[in-house]
Amino acid sequence: MQTARHLAKNPYFFTALIVAVIAAVNVASVGTAIALPDVPRTVLELLAELILAALAIALLTALRSWRQVGFRALPRLRDLRLYWVPLLPVLPVVWVAIVSISRMRFEEVVLFLVLACLIGFVEEVFFRGLILQALAPMGLWRAAILSSIVFGAMHLLNLLYGADLVATLLQVAYATAMGFGFAAVTLRTGVLWPLIVIHALIDLAGFVTSEGTVTTSVTSTDIVIYLLYFVVFTAYGFFMMRSIARRPAQRPPDTQPAQATEEPTRDR
Repeated sequence: MQTARHLAKNPYFFTALIVAVIAAVNVASVGTAIALPDVPRTVLELLAELILAALAIALLTALRSWRQVGFRALPRLRDLRLYWVPLLPVLPVVWVAIVSISRMRFEEVVLFLVLACLIGFVEEVFFRGLILQALAPMGLWRAAILSSIVFGAMHLLNLLYGADLVATLLQVAYATAMGFGFAAVTLRTGVLWPLIVIHALIDLAGFVTSEGTVTTSVTSTDIVIYLLYFVVFTAYGFFMMRSIARRPAQRPPDTQPAQATEEPTRDR
């Protein structure tokens, strides 16, 4: 426990360590797929996410950071309105996702659902939870931007699973912008769990509509959609961050970012 707390006090090393662990688990998953070609890739991805989820839970527990990173009630019920923009990627494909699910086998739907929930939990806890909170004392803007860049870059790991290069690069840009928007909302509310639910819904919709977990091709429509969401999430992130600077007194008193709100514009 003391070792974990010591690492968390070195935010850049702590971030690099988390990234290295995530990369190592994914590389091991791909290596296992090569060694055991008969095992479905989705099952190996599920096992990798289970390992990462266990590590995330262990870190949260060792650091006693469950409440600090955002597993708490919303300060105000009206803050639910702040999650409409994060939910946007799900809304246009709800009907298509429902139709796709109705045509899939039950066990396949369950597998995608569990995988989406695990990914939502793992990525939000690591990037909008532990990493964001570790970087927050360096400045809220810096924390939001750096955590989102690292989050976007981690999607390059999809290339290991056979994803299309162009689609992956677009996803990196989209994930970076989405991560920035998500980070800003987390800093604004001090709450993480709604983004875990939204992240899981986004991934589940993507899995069932594409019938897989990686994108092997990209169309001109996909490019337009990715660029649109890049603009929307980037703009929303800036809007949320500026609102934090104007309303520092409304930060929850026991969150790590609150220690940095006295000088929120220091690293602009």
